[in-house]
Amino acid sequence: MNKNKYLKIVFLFLLTMVLTLSGCGAGQETSKESDGQSKENQESGEIVGTVKGLTEYQDAVYDRELVEGKLAFYYMSSGNDLPTWLNNTQGGDSILVITPDGTTALIDCGHQAEGASIVTKLQALGIEKLDYLILSHGHTDHVGGFSIIARHIEIGQILMPPVEAMDRSDYVGIDLMYQIEELGIPYKYLAEGETFTLGEDVQVKNFNPPAGFAKDTKINLNESSLVLKFTYGESSFLTNGDIGNNEDYGQKTEEVLVAKWGDELKADVSKTGHHGSDKAKSSDIWRETVGAKIFVTTSPYVRDELEHFSHVKTGALTLTTALDGDILIYTSGDGTYDVQVSGDRTTNYYGTIATENGHMLVE
Repeated sequence: MNKNKYLKIVFLFLLTMVLTLSGCGAGQETSKESDGQSKENQESGEIVGTVKGLTEYQDAVYDRELVEGKLAFYYMSSGNDLPTWLNNTQGGDSILVITPDGTTALIDCGHQAEGASIVTKLQALGIEKLDYLILSHGHTDHVGGFSIIARHIEIGQILMPPVEAMDRSDYVGIDLMYQIEELGIPYKYLAEGETFTLGEDVQVKNFNPPAGFAKDTKINLNESSLVLKFTYGESSFLTNGDIGNNEDYGQKTEEVLVAKWGDELKADVSKTGHHGSDKAKSSDIWRETVGAKIFVTTSPYVRDELEHFSHVKTGALTLTTALDGDILIYTSGDGTYDVQVSGDRTTNYYGTIATENGHMLVE
């Protein structure tokens, strides 16, 4: 081999080794600092992290003073923290409710990978204890974050669908019941037609599922989701888990509920079914009966344009965490609603919304 060529190769090899060792040293130093922070945060019960997604007005959404003495619903953006191999990054559901007297309830807790993000948002609001955790049904994208949340946030009581529905849950839902028992958290199964008061002033009624419903394994577990209406004065919110009107799922649940409950389902603010997916096949009769002023979809992207525009054409303000980030809707109980989103839309394709610093008023 040519002597100059040989020396050149040796020089490059030595240079590579120096750079590699320098990089390793820097990495170890960073790792030690990181480990120290992690240990400190674990001891304090605090998760340090930033919320991914649209954050232009994130501070406004999580300003607790905005909602003092009001009923507030926080629709948390989902899917942004999921690894790409997990369920095609389809995020789960997680909705926080704070009543005028400060009572807190978390409706669903997303995928396991979303648990830390949810804890970060709860801590941003100064929440160390949830009075209630309400589980709409036992699918992974609605209960998966429980183990992480329960590690950092105290939970007073858990409300969930009837026992036969939870028995049919996937492996995460089954494991959830073992965890609840092990942690000693009180829990209750909600029956169809059951009512209760959340805090001092918010009335809640459950419309689904009927007794024994989930024993029919031909009907998809999504259709056993709790359908809850929260009423405060002249204001109302409807949450409906993953129900839809898809006969392929064994039952057109929306039509069944409309026939059974009619105008009792009317609500000013309503979550859309099954993350706005085409699997929901949400019906016009459902939208007309609910008559919402505001529809909200929780998903990291618009899953089905037909579903989205079916809600837009009703004339309701149609929001989605895919386009609007975290969404806060709060009210004094007079039938008007303040809406605060965490970021302005970057496209008008799915419909425009006029905000001032991410805020709008719906009357």
